Amino acid sequence: MVGQKRICALIDSGSTHSFVNPDVLHSQPFKVSKNTPMAVMVANGNKMITELECKGLTFSIQGYEFQKDMRVLDVRGYDLILGLDWLTEMGPMLIDWGKGYIKFQQGSREIELQVKDEVAQVQLCQEIFSVEEEKAAGHEVFIAHLFLVGQQSSSQHNISTHLDEVLSKFAAVFQEPSSLPPLRDVDHTIPLIPGTQPISQRPYRYSYFQNLEIEKMIEELMKADLIQPSSSPFASPILLVKKKDGNWRMCVDYRKLNACTIKDKYPIPIIEDLLDELHGAKIFSKIDLRAGYHQIRMKPEDICKTTFRTHEGHYEFTVMPFGLSNAPATFQKLMNHVFKPYLRKFVLVFFDDILIYSPDEETHKIHLAKTLEVLQQHKLFAKRSKCEFGMLQLEYLGHIISQQGIATDPSKIEAMTNWPRPKSVKELRGF
Repeated sequence: MVGQKRICALIDSGSTHSFVNPDVLHSQPFKVSKNTPMAVMVANGNKMITELECKGLTFSIQGYEFQKDMRVLDVRGYDLILGLDWLTEMGPMLIDWGKGYIKFQQGSREIELQVKDEVAQVQLCQEIFSVEEEKAAGHEVFIAHLFLVGQQSSSQHNISTHLDEVLSKFAAVFQEPSSLPPLRDVDHTIPLIPGTQPISQRPYRYSYFQNLEIEKMIEELMKADLIQPSSSPFASPILLVKKKDGNWRMCVDYRKLNACTIKDKYPIPIIEDLLDELHGAKIFSKIDLRAGYHQIRMKPEDICKTTFRTHEGHYEFTVMPFGLSNAPATFQKLMNHVFKPYLRKFVLVFFDDILIYSPDEETHKIHLAKTLEVLQQHKLFAKRSKCEFGMLQLEYLGHIISQQGIATDPSKIEAMTNWPRPKSVKELRGF
């Protein structure tokens, strides 16, 4: 957005410069001045000359605000072209086209932009920039326009663009937490069976390279204030679990501590009961909280019980760690508490998976705003790259939901559907 005007921007690493369409500036109080003429050659061989520059153009993308000097150029298809000069200023970026996000650091802010794969119903315009050379008497920039004609299936139409105003208003919900979560009534406690002595175990042995990974993870947790040095008599060992991408995840082995913990019998929702509430809903949004357990504080008197040992030290969690037997109950209790006015009216919550459902677009906009307002009030943060907004169909808790009804996610039963047909008694028993 520029001011209160919604715009369409293209991030293009093939363009050496950034451009703003003059139509964007007509109703905005930005300063435009003359600069060295720049010749821009378009695909048909014609040249466009730009002599104007907008200094300090302020714009926001998905709630994140930026400022950039831009050349003024009447480019078809987009209001802003963010070129290599802007990308260079932003620094290194992590791009995942599969999951649809771009991450980078700007000062103390971690920026996470959702990539939108939207096809216009009339035409798709892609602007491809390439530079031939920069001349002393005026830089030449080449621009090619490619147009594809096509129609998007209305059944797959995504209305999330109409929700940008709401998402921008609550952009803080999608940022990285900059401090510990607040103390709440629903903080995590570890009640032990009477007479239980402090649980203390030796650390497990790991290789030199695994120990280096452990040290790196400990350093990151310390920087985020999620753990602190401990002198507690409690001590649980840590486990290293390999993730799909080959990296390691550090988990604390709390099995002995859990065996001595009085279990919290708080009810966990039954998925089938939740899905029964969706009758009549046509538009859906899904919000996934960022490292949900770490958004709940430990009760001060129970911090010492979370202590774990590594080869280099003794640490305890200030937030609720993964692996504690009562952690799921505490998390669900908090979610039910903060969303109580809206539960089963237009919000479903299953741990850190929040579903908003509505009968129409305008109502959904209101419902989404109320949901994000709750998260903002209670300082709960979501991971934008894992959220979906204004969908006519999406996956939730292993099911595909839409206005047509509920179906099992095909990926969940793929192994069964692809199982070869048994041809003998032995194969039938194996099935």
